[in-house]
Amino acid sequence: MERTGIERAAAVVRRVAPVAALVVLVAAVLLGNAAGARAVSRAAPDLRRTEATTIGSAPLRAPDENALVPQVPVQAVWLAPDGTSRLGPLGVAPGTPAGRTVPIWVDTAGRPVLPPVTGTAEAVLVGALTALLGGAVIAASLGLTALAAARQRSRRLAVEWAATEPLWSGRAVADITDGAGGPGEGKRRRGRREP
Repeated sequence: MERTGIERAAAVVRRVAPVAALVVLVAAVLLGNAAGARAVSRAAPDLRRTEATTIGSAPLRAPDENALVPQVPVQAVWLAPDGTSRLGPLGVAPGTPAGRTVPIWVDTAGRPVLPPVTGTAEAVLVGALTALLGGAVIAASLGLTALAAARQRSRRLAVEWAATEPLWSGRAVADITDGAGGPGEGKRRRGRREP
């Protein structure tokens, strides 16, 4: 049985769907990343990330060992956004050696500040929506082409059955012999007894 155009299209959609799903996942990650970065820049437009270099070694024990992220103060040097050098205390992990580079955030005056919000919520939301919408489009394409192909096969089988069933059931032979007599003879049905 030769495939129709819609059946060929359904086969192509089935073959392309895994690649399309991979493209949707990559797009979701990239768009989520971009949304997170935009959220960070909106939340803290004046903050800049820079690198600080420790001048002295940090003690091995933190003053508050029960802190969620234990830190100890140590002298460090970094560049302010205007390019000038700054010197001051920074909180680093206990045991950080002298000369270690640590990432910090600074304001426009070059003072160390807390890191801005991460934008994780926006990144996850945009990524999830992209994945859901892309997945819905792929699923709808698969479903609609499969449904159209099934309907096409059903119609074709109905036409073929209509042509084959009379021969298979014997009706075609009975109709030919019934119609061979005189007028009105073709109206008799098979299985009916003559008086």
